[in-house]
Amino acid sequence: MSTSVTQSLARYPSRYFAAWNGREPADVDELLAAEFSWIDPSLPAELTHLDGAHGFFAASWAAFPDLHFTAVGEPLVDQPGGRVAAEWRMTGTHTGAEFPPGVPATGKAFDVLGTDVFTVDADGRATAIRAYYDAATLARQLGLG
Repeated sequence: MSTSVTQSLARYPSRYFAAWNGREPADVDELLAAEFSWIDPSLPAELTHLDGAHGFFAASWAAFPDLHFTAVGEPLVDQPGGRVAAEWRMTGTHTGAEFPPGVPATGKAFDVLGTDVFTVDADGRATAIRAYYDAATLARQLGLG
């Protein structure tokens, strides 16, 4: 792969975190392919289309109005596989709408480390996202577990 492809892969996580932190639904469309596979411990099922991603972002922003992602270190790039992994720190406070479904806001803050692995196509959009973090730690910090 060319240097420009490697640079594009290395930039993907910062674009992804900026979309989460910026809270602009239109930015989501620039991140994801029309069809993709997104698996996250907080999701009840795999997301595969933009409408599901829009719902996940909107529910997260509503439940955690101060949700913020910070990159930890530099991304790790797998050129041949078109993949990039990035460690992150996610912080926020559960003051908004019910997320997870049926759970009222606890008012508690959280601070969780995790890693996402992205498969990115030639257009710079994710065709797969795999999120890895300890959901039990997140639940405990929110007073849910």
